[in-house]
Amino acid sequence: MTNHHGRRLLAGVTTALVLTTMAACAAPEQDTPSVKPTATHGPLFAMKRALRIGVKTDQPGIGYADPTVTIFSGLDIDIAHIIADALRDRPVFQPVVSGNREQMLETGAVDLVIASYSISEERLKRVDFAGPYFIAGQDTLIRAGDKTITDVDDLKDKITCGAKGSNSPTRLAVRFGGSENVDNAWGRKHLKLVPGYSDCLRLLVVDESVDAVSTDDSVLAGFANQPQYKGRVRLLGKRFTSHREKYGIGIAKGNRADVALINAVLIQIIKDGRWERIVRKNLGAEAPKFLKPEDRPTPG
Repeated sequence: MTNHHGRRLLAGVTTALVLTTMAACAAPEQDTPSVKPTATHGPLFAMKRALRIGVKTDQPGIGYADPTVTIFSGLDIDIAHIIADALRDRPVFQPVVSGNREQMLETGAVDLVIASYSISEERLKRVDFAGPYFIAGQDTLIRAGDKTITDVDDLKDKITCGAKGSNSPTRLAVRFGGSENVDNAWGRKHLKLVPGYSDCLRLLVVDESVDAVSTDDSVLAGFANQPQYKGRVRLLGKRFTSHREKYGIGIAKGNRADVALINAVLIQIIKDGRWERIVRKNLGAEAPKFLKPEDRPTPG
């Protein structure tokens, strides 16, 4: 399979981040997928241009672009390279935020979204998904010295930061405010919604204007391991017990052939060990919690 190390990739523009330079991206160690092309494969496999993939750029370990050298890295990026190779194409990474992922697919701005994108019934009304390729749980990140938050329910009287368009703030609004509307009475007082979780970390650690950040534990673990945050924040380590975030690969409605191909590739890399290597590479010491049998994804 093609080694993408050093390949220059054009990063697009979103409201959250502008990357106007050509971006280099290191590809994961890969083997050529054994999935064979057939006449039933869809338009993504057949197209003659680069594959435009929407990714997060502010989530260390998941989807991240180093602003000093614009090198993309993370679990989602490694998965994206494998999928692009299976489609016999090269990836061009387009930054997305939680609030615009469906729109980017519906308008054709991107061909796929691989961006800690949880499969949900609401999202399935607008886009299709391949996967899941990873399963996370919702947890809470707090300042290291905070002794007032020991459990999820302690967030009821605190100010918690979340990303606009993410499912995570909605669960808090339901739990403490009684409805899915993040602008309900509780949400207006206790939720701070910003474009991305990197903004939340600044509000938590630098401004100290919020008390906690709550979202996928995989995303929070990545931030906690960043040098600038080590020792300053800590993961509560208590998942919301009733829900798991199943990360899927978003694709525009109606392309079931390419969805089937992507699912076949995901099944293969889970079986042959590449999936586990990718998880360990990107999540380091936190990886074992995502490799438990009950959290092993079953694509399709």
